[in-house]
Amino acid sequence: MIGIFDKTKVNDLNFALDTLSVKNNGISRNIANQDTPKYKAVKLVFSEVMEEYYSNERNPMPLKRTNPMHMPTGIEELDPRTLVRFQNNPSIRNDGNDVNMDYEMSQQADAELRYKLLSQIAGKKVTGLVNLTKTTPQ
Repeated sequence: MIGIFDKTKVNDLNFALDTLSVKNNGISRNIANQDTPKYKAVKLVFSEVMEEYYSNERNPMPLKRTNPMHMPTGIEELDPRTLVRFQNNPSIRNDGNDVNMDYEMSQQADAELRYKLLSQIAGKKVTGLVNLTKTTPQ
């Protein structure tokens, strides 16, 4: 049996949406700093983060350490913010800024499409759960 709906769980969709939010924050930061001298553009590769997420055996209920003095739980929750990297684009500008607006706009469009798709899938899963709990009079 695959599961109540299929292989994709609501928690997985939640993580993917959070990852896209982090990606969009990086894109927005790059666009906002397009005229800042010596600014280095950042990126988050969605497929790499999701590959990392699925490569680790995940606890069904991962524990979060709220204090550094707490004992480690074995499997730490993956935070996509830790996977944001510099783009290392070759800069042709004299001020050292390496933001490529064409690339940023294409990445923003890609992230927006993925976010909309995953939001729709998550919404359908929630609707399915709500419909499952409804009882029909007999």
